[in-house]
Amino acid sequence: MTGSGRLDIGQIVDAGRSARSETGRRRARAALGVSFGVLFVWLIFVSVGGHWGRVGDHWASALTMVFGSFVAGSTPQGGGAVAFPVFTKVLDIDTAVARSFSLCIQAIGMVAASLSIIINRRSVEWKAVAVAAPVAIASFLASAYLLGRPDDPFWPSRLPGAYVKVTFTLIVAAMAVVIWIGYRAQIVERIHAFPFSGPRVWTALVVAAMLGGVASSLTGSGADVLVYVMVVVIVGVTPRVGVPTSVLVMASVSVAGFLLYGVVDGQLNTLVQGDAVVAVGGDSVTFGPEGQIVYGSGGVDASQYDLFGLWLAAAPVVAFGAPLGAWASSLATDRQLVRFVIGLAAIETISTIVFLDGLIVNPDPALITYALVGGVVTVAGLALLRKHRRRLLGLPAVNTDDAFTRDRLDTGPAFRSQLAEADLREEQDNA
Repeated sequence: MTGSGRLDIGQIVDAGRSARSETGRRRARAALGVSFGVLFVWLIFVSVGGHWGRVGDHWASALTMVFGSFVAGSTPQGGGAVAFPVFTKVLDIDTAVARSFSLCIQAIGMVAASLSIIINRRSVEWKAVAVAAPVAIASFLASAYLLGRPDDPFWPSRLPGAYVKVTFTLIVAAMAVVIWIGYRAQIVERIHAFPFSGPRVWTALVVAAMLGGVASSLTGSGADVLVYVMVVVIVGVTPRVGVPTSVLVMASVSVAGFLLYGVVDGQLNTLVQGDAVVAVGGDSVTFGPEGQIVYGSGGVDASQYDLFGLWLAAAPVVAFGAPLGAWASSLATDRQLVRFVIGLAAIETISTIVFLDGLIVNPDPALITYALVGGVVTVAGLALLRKHRRRLLGLPAVNTDDAFTRDRLDTGPAFRSQLAEADLREEQDNA
């Protein structure tokens, strides 16, 4: 209060702003403490175990996850969205190894990002997480057994590797196209919470989570993408809420994958002698007659099959990169997040077309047909679902009687430009 006994509103506002800033800094330090905790444990483990040489041998894994971990925390595409295509297309790592690596490394990075989101109290649609996470985990475990070969090294998929890679690309590309279509509109209503709109919305979310669990069992990512599609693209929740929601769902699936593949199946227990992995999970491995990894004596190339070394090299990187991505996404606008997601999807699609054997290189008519037909069907299906989403899912109509505040509307650059031109014309008319 002032000397006259009146309230000093400016002083109260400044004090409140200062208190919020201090609270934000305290939470940021707490979140950063998680990352430093992981680094501390990692340094002790690597030093005591004498793993520095193994870490150095897999520097490419750490380099890949510098970008991959940032993507994991800031977008609905987990670190596997970067690791899986880079490992399989550039580093020529087996599809099953790339999938297991994606899940195991996300169990560190995306969990760290999730803790950062929770500590910093980012907006999350917790109802969607509560429904989607257990469904995605159950679907992941079921499809791992039904679509995988658990008796073979690294639990490979029964589906051909090329089709698995194309399927992953189709999901990401379709999401990007539908998002781009939606954000061509210059005025978009912001929804900050999942609407209570009856069983159809929740049934659709369950279906998306189930499909995401299947995709994650094949490629190490996908639950986050499909939950994001459902929550943001179909229901219309703002991306600033949809991204952290999808991160928490994928983090839970990644922990399940880490436990199943890395611990129970023993894939992180890779024994290396020289430049070769000679055993996985306590059983000797070698190359089969068709170049596939099988159980037997002989060993396989450590640069491609040393899952533990690949994971260990990237662990400290993702512990910092994923929370950094989560922090960056909290500062970005909806349209900036959308542009970033679309850019990543474009890179993923182009890299698949250029590098995947069976499309441009050594064309396979069946694979090309699958990619083209699958792309058209996926994009068309999502576009139609989004167009008729209110009628199909029973979503509430836009209430035009409510106040259209800045927090409720997202406006594009063309709309703001037209508004500025209108204001200028009004000033000129009044002059």
